[in-house]
Amino acid sequence: PITIARHAYGDVYKNVELRVEEPGVAKLVFEGRSGERQEVEIHTFDGGGVIQGMHNTDRSIRSFAHSCFKFAVDTRQDLWFATKDTISKKYDARFREIFEEVYESDYKETFSRLGIEYFYTLIDDAVARVIRSKGGFIWACKNYDGDVMSDMLSTAFGSLAMMTSVLVSPDGKYEYEAAHGTVTRHYYKYLKGEETSTNPMATIFAWSGALRKRGQLDGNEALVRFSDRLEAACLDTLNAGVATKDLVGLMEGVEAKAVNSANFIAEIRRRLEEKME
Repeated sequence: PITIARHAYGDVYKNVELRVEEPGVAKLVFEGRSGERQEVEIHTFDGGGVIQGMHNTDRSIRSFAHSCFKFAVDTRQDLWFATKDTISKKYDARFREIFEEVYESDYKETFSRLGIEYFYTLIDDAVARVIRSKGGFIWACKNYDGDVMSDMLSTAFGSLAMMTSVLVSPDGKYEYEAAHGTVTRHYYKYLKGEETSTNPMATIFAWSGALRKRGQLDGNEALVRFSDRLEAACLDTLNAGVATKDLVGLMEGVEAKAVNSANFIAEIRRRLEEKME
């Protein structure tokens, strides 16, 4: 797999915006507590338009960098980081600078000892590399890039419902979720008693991931083994060609069989019970 590390703060998700209706001058202004004032002109409008302001903090970027490097060390995988600092020479460049600082000061020797690599490249080059790759690495992205690229990759792997998502805080807290959210249209069909072929894999893996982490934190090896077996049962089911409709058309090397949601879960349960004996 390819792991997308998405910075979950700032960028367009905390932006402020203006819709202007007349000619005028838009400016970016910073007034420091010291009294220092910085001002740059954004654009001189000769008519209507839109303005957007974004921000991020060194502290948040630095904690994100540490999370990425630590995850790479834990999983023994290469780490890529990509922005567009040739265009965004202050905003994106600050991300690149902080990642380089953190790597050089805290992780370079460990990466060398483990035989893994960190490298920075432009986001468009990273996309080209990903398309040609065989996976097995971590791709660190800014907030918006991570949002878009994770959806792209999940579809390339088969379905958005195949993508697991883990929120990791700088102090080591974890939250596991199904990245696709609620499948509203299918849920309404379910309420009417109609059959659906909704893929539950991401939801199951959110639970198994959370249970495994809880087991690791508590020293509960039985819970860790259960989580491992649950995920193995899911993969065995898919490898046998039993899948929901979103995956059947993409499967190769097996005789694919489309089943509804209930039957898919029943197949997973049967294989899990065999592993638990």
